[in-house]
Amino acid sequence: MFDDLKVHVPPSLGGVVDVIAEANIGDHVERAWIMPNGSVEVAFFLDGANVEGFYMGDDTASERGSRRSFSLLFGAQTKPQVVKAPKTRVVIVMMAPIAAKLLFGIPAFEVHNRTIEPTMIQGDLAMIEDKLNSLPSFSERAHFLETYLLQRLRAQSDIPPFVSFMRHGQHALQGSDPFWMSKTLIDKSGYSSVHMNRLAKIWLGTTLDRYEALFRFREALDRIQAPEVNLAQVAAECGYHDQAHFTHSFKKYSGLTPSEYRAAPKVGIDTLFFEKPPA
Repeated sequence: MFDDLKVHVPPSLGGVVDVIAEANIGDHVERAWIMPNGSVEVAFFLDGANVEGFYMGDDTASERGSRRSFSLLFGAQTKPQVVKAPKTRVVIVMMAPIAAKLLFGIPAFEVHNRTIEPTMIQGDLAMIEDKLNSLPSFSERAHFLETYLLQRLRAQSDIPPFVSFMRHGQHALQGSDPFWMSKTLIDKSGYSSVHMNRLAKIWLGTTLDRYEALFRFREALDRIQAPEVNLAQVAAECGYHDQAHFTHSFKKYSGLTPSEYRAAPKVGIDTLFFEKPPA
């Protein structure tokens, strides 16, 4: 799908911003069905953008139309993202789900499987888009975005509670099976499950159990790539009760059964191509 892809990993924003990327999409007719990864993203459509279709899983019917020359914040994804975009150039900032609250003042649950217009976001993303269009190279655009996001991070007042939440999370993962993170995190934090899940919805976009289930799905997605690996083996290695539980959970996150996913044309593990989205 991508004729040209450039990537910058911002060293000053580790743990908050994963990558800044620019994609040139040529004259394609495929509809991309992109697997959820829990991230929050900002997309800046550059001059001449023509996105025939773009939506997240919980967008309403009126929000599923074309996208032209504006930016979007979307994510905390646990459902596929659908894109049809002939001849489009886009700059994408891929971030941890904590970035919605930390950088833009929006609780992560408000962008959970949704797209948000720039006018609803703290900070003038329309101005950022104009600036990106004025810069001549990807390296300059990436540097500008890294500097802008670092300034926003330093200006936030929510860093103390965020640090507290993440410290509990780091303690939970030390020497523990990540598939049982939610119970360990609640036990080690000293918070009630209700309070910890309230924090999780603000910072991660969903409850701890559902975030853990997404982690399990991503692990299965990685293991399923090897065609010689039996699906029952993947289910067992990723902590599913049985293959039926694995199939049901996998379809909940991807829209496909594991067998359908394996058979679909794809680039990498995340981008699948269909003439129309799966039913």
